[in-house]
Amino acid sequence: MKQKRRVTVVILTLFVLAVSLFSAFGCAPAEPPALKLKQLTWAVSTPLPRAEDFVEALPTGCTVRFAEEYRFTEYGEHDVELVLTDARGKSFSYFTTLSLIKDTVPPTLVGLRDLVAYLGGGVSYLSGVTAEDNCDGAVSISVDTSDVDLKAVGVYDVIYTATDAAGNVATFRRTLAVYEQEITEQMLNELIDPILGRIITEGMTVKQQLRAIYDYVYDNVAYVSTSDKSSWVRAAYDGLQKRQGDCFTYFALSKAMMERLGIENLDVERAPSVVALVQERHYWSMVNIGSDADPVWYHFDACHLQDMPKPWGYLMTDEQLAYYSEMRESENGIAGYFYAFDAASYPKSATTIVTPVFG
Repeated sequence: MKQKRRVTVVILTLFVLAVSLFSAFGCAPAEPPALKLKQLTWAVSTPLPRAEDFVEALPTGCTVRFAEEYRFTEYGEHDVELVLTDARGKSFSYFTTLSLIKDTVPPTLVGLRDLVAYLGGGVSYLSGVTAEDNCDGAVSISVDTSDVDLKAVGVYDVIYTATDAAGNVATFRRTLAVYEQEITEQMLNELIDPILGRIITEGMTVKQQLRAIYDYVYDNVAYVSTSDKSSWVRAAYDGLQKRQGDCFTYFALSKAMMERLGIENLDVERAPSVVALVQERHYWSMVNIGSDADPVWYHFDACHLQDMPKPWGYLMTDEQLAYYSEMRESENGIAGYFYAFDAASYPKSATTIVTPVFG
């Protein structure tokens, strides 16, 4: 009897073990893998996304495909079923959405600048220039240089064009200035040093030196709507020789004097995304009136600004920049654009007001 009970126990034990092994090798219901899905917005002008494009990260050993062959032809939101297959061949369904839109946004060109060349030299028109589209990503750029004559001194138009898959076209015009000779910092300093000798006196603080620079540049450069922006050295030299220029000239000449006096300064310009909206650039500086160990930063802009009399532009705070930007609109009615810049890339300004909002 005892032997019979022992046999029964052994049989039951083997049965339980067999069931456990059987379950472990695939008979228990498989848990679907955790899958983070994306809801995509897609332009109809581009090929439809792949199944993988809807998944943040595909688990190791898994594949994903569409449950059916989709042929969406209408704008709007569409349901999409994805089938994920794991390493054991088990399949699971997941659901997300695809929104089809009409692409009406042209590409954005980044890195464009006015160019300079010298007689007998060459030009790299696309150096540092890229085109990005909201739907297509990187797109190619064509450059029209039919107006350029590198054998003759002059200023020529260069036309950059980028077209996305939907046919949206972005066109930008830049200038190429062809000179007989290159302007060096030594040539520039030979013009600057006598000026600094007249306006800077011994014992001046950095603030006083900057005010002297501001007054000289503001009073001695007449505003015109264009300048050569290929080099701040060239622009500063031209500003002194021609006594006229645009915001880049005021920025460049101020910078040249700061550099000569050893005043720490940073180059600032309007954000490219904003420039693309208003088709207008602007340049200014940030200056440190403190020390290396204890910097005190302000914005500095000697350009003649609409509705702001002198000395507005001399040592401005971040809040003053924002104030001016909000009160000024572009020609196409966009406000807040004027001093829009990548603030995260620069130190915060001091908050103490040095220059009143109105002079």
